Parts: sequence; C-alpha cells; structure tokens
Amino acid sequence: MNFLDSLIVISIIAFLNIAVWILFKKYLHAKENAGMKFLTLNIAKDLVWLVISLLILEKTKANFLLIIICFIVASVTIYVPVIKQINKS
Repeated sequence: MNFLDSLIVISIIAFLNIAVWILFKKYLHAKENAGMKFLTLNIAKDLVWLVISLLILEKTKANFLLIIICFIVASVTIYVPVIKQINKS
C-alpha cells in the first residue's frame, strides 16, 4: 500500500465532505425535503470519490480495506451533523 496514494484518497474524501457540508448549510438546509436532497448529493459524492479512489489505488485487499474504512468514517462524520441540523429545524 502506497502511503501517498492513501493520503490522496483520504484528502479527497475530506475535501468532498466539506464541500457537501457547505452546500447543505448554504442551499439545502432551509428547503423542503432537505434530507432527501442531501442524500442524493451525498450518494453522488460517494460515487465520484469511489471511482477516483479506484483509479488511484492498486486493486489489493489492503487498499480495499482502506476504502471501506474511509467510507464508513466519512459517512459517520457527515451524517451525524446533518441529522442534528435537520432535527433542530
């Protein structure tokens, strides 16, 4: 497993999560069906990230595990604040 490639994959998911959070706060939060719109945007983000990650990383078990762990951590870190924000409104 190449450390630089792993760092790039982690950086990409972090950047995309921040971008989705900003879009949610700025445009989707006050709208009707904000949760569904967020889910659509987040799934699209995850698919883009997955394709980019598969292009960057070699196809090994260790890299597959890295992708799975990054996906789970990134999902939890974005879903928890969004759910809290939606519940407040």
